[in-house]
Amino acid sequence: MDFTLTSCGKINWGLWLLGKRKDHYHEIFTPIQKISLCDLIRIKPSRELRVETTADIPQEENLVYKGLKLFEEITGLKPLFEVFIEKKIPIGGGLGGGSSNLATVLNFVNNYFGNPLNREELLNLLASVSSDAPSFLCNGVAIATGRGEKIECLNLPRFRGIEVTLFVPNGISSPTGKIYSKTHPSMFNPKEKVDLLREKIKKLSPEEFFQIAENPLGGIFLDLHPTVKEDIDFLQKVCYKKFIVSGSGSSFYTVGSLKGDCLKALDKLKGSYKIISLVAL
Repeated sequence: MDFTLTSCGKINWGLWLLGKRKDHYHEIFTPIQKISLCDLIRIKPSRELRVETTADIPQEENLVYKGLKLFEEITGLKPLFEVFIEKKIPIGGGLGGGSSNLATVLNFVNNYFGNPLNREELLNLLASVSSDAPSFLCNGVAIATGRGEKIECLNLPRFRGIEVTLFVPNGISSPTGKIYSKTHPSMFNPKEKVDLLREKIKKLSPEEFFQIAENPLGGIFLDLHPTVKEDIDFLQKVCYKKFIVSGSGSSFYTVGSLKGDCLKALDKLKGSYKIISLVAL
């Protein structure tokens, strides 16, 4: 029997750094929400494990393959499946496509085998392969802390269905490790600030929280890609709207649809970006 799974990308409602850890990862605080930009995954039992995509990703480098091999190592069960991923989420755009694929497939496979891993064990497996993968098991807003692997799922219905306009630069990928390597202690925030943010997101509307959102990783990305920074500056002047980089880049977004002169201004950018109207899930 064939199964079809939907694996959706994400945006970050800002990202705050708290410091650098002894294991060289950074301590972060970031609210994450899935969006209606999704890969399609077809999976069926097979005589051997095979993972393929419409993108040029070698099987051994695919997070799904790595996760399934680890699942086998932990449970002793052989996940003999043929997995085909039709990629719609841009790679290297800060939208979590690979992590979403990993979480979606591993959650399915765990259910298929009768849940040999409890939720905590599954989350730990996902986190060991990709820090932000656990957030994709949340419905609604996921508050990610630690290096991104610790999650608190919030039920915030007012965040669902919010319109988002996403800009994905053509031909620009943003390696997460490179961006984090350029952080500076001046970018770090006190714990008291993120504790306050945790309470604010529970009370504010999405539009209100977006206005206070920050992302120093986005600033680093824009310093490395000044043409994208110029385009964001242009959009903010024409549209009278805030735009923010998602995660470590390369994508950026604004809340709401674009209208009037702002919509006309997109003609200048259409050759350089995929511009996608989405909703938060």
